[in-house]
Amino acid sequence: MAKKESLTDFQEQWDKIVDKAQKDYNSLSKAERVWFNIQLLMAAVENGGMISFFYNSQGEYYYETIEDLEILKHKKIIKLLEKMSEIFPNKIVPKDWDERNEVIDNMPDDEIFEEKIDKIDDEYFKLEKKLEEDLIEFIKINGMV
Repeated sequence: MAKKESLTDFQEQWDKIVDKAQKDYNSLSKAERVWFNIQLLMAAVENGGMISFFYNSQGEYYYETIEDLEILKHKKIIKLLEKMSEIFPNKIVPKDWDERNEVIDNMPDDEIFEEKIDKIDDEYFKLEKKLEEDLIEFIKINGMV
């Protein structure tokens, strides 16, 4: 039986996209942007839950990530990101890292809020494997590997 592919199989191509994005995010092709934003989302959530997407630099690309999830047809994950965005005034996620983190630093520190975040994370992790599979398929269809 053939080994199932994972994103780590495409590390060399990924590194090139990251370098390109760091130099000029807007220079990414649409397909490169999808790969960049979705893999950053996955890495952030894996390393600290959905909230970490917002308090790290990835949060700058919240709206682009939503668009890219639509391309991959992951409406359930979009809904989870939208639930998390409710912590921001008027559900508008600031591009600015400091502004996002000021809101996050002032979130309620109570059990109800923690349970809400945990539930969002639990729902995401049920969907993550399919997201990775769909991203790999997208990468291949778009000739990036």
